[in-house]
Amino acid sequence: MIRQAAETLMPIRLRTRLLASLCLLLAGVATAAPRILVVEGVNPYRMLLPILGAAAVTAAAWEDGYLERSPLAAALLRTSGGEVRRIAWSGVPTDQTGLRAAVDGLKAELAAAEAEARPVWLLTHSLGSVIAYLALAEGGGRTVESFVSLAAPFGRPPILQWLAQVHPGLPLATLAAGMQGPAGLGIGRWVNVYTIWDPLAGPIRAEGVENRALRPLPSGPLPTLADLILAHTLPFRDVGVAGLIVPGDASPAPPTGR
Repeated sequence: MIRQAAETLMPIRLRTRLLASLCLLLAGVATAAPRILVVEGVNPYRMLLPILGAAAVTAAAWEDGYLERSPLAAALLRTSGGEVRRIAWSGVPTDQTGLRAAVDGLKAELAAAEAEARPVWLLTHSLGSVIAYLALAEGGGRTVESFVSLAAPFGRPPILQWLAQVHPGLPLATLAAGMQGPAGLGIGRWVNVYTIWDPLAGPIRAEGVENRALRPLPSGPLPTLADLILAHTLPFRDVGVAGLIVPGDASPAPPTGR
């Protein structure tokens, strides 16, 4: 009878240990600091260089890594307490091999984060947002808590149509017809930030996407070419944009001028 009681208690003890281990595992998942994955687009500072001159645009600004070094990325890093990793690629919109490699590289980073049970925040700019969307649409978003797209071209069908022609091997033609929102992509949240007179970006018409419009003042009665290019960079140039993305963030209000 004592032996039978011992045999009965062993499974109970085993189940208790397993339950305790599971609780510790879940606690680790809940408290793991997010990993911020950054995907840049075409570097806008390279376009500003011939317009504003080297005196206004330093070499460090137009080197690769502009989004990773931005005030917005720094603000999100302070909030998350995690780390930042950049998905490197050429930044050339006609680079078919590079764009596909960037999608695959992001999927690999997302898979690594899932294996580590680490939540992910996606921070993307311009064409980098397209790269991120393709990676998510191919099933890579199971650990993505937040997707922040800055100056994304999804609201500009002619740009999407041109990209579809340049990259026939990628499913870009379907984006102009309709896009999936965060629920369809299997992610927690999607915030899209754009400047109202940015010719390359606009609101995203997909269910569940939180569109945030910035309304800066141009330098004159009408926006200049420099204003239009700067509008494409505004979502990541000012730390105040973090207040539109992170609930409870104490950053200043978003900018109203250049």
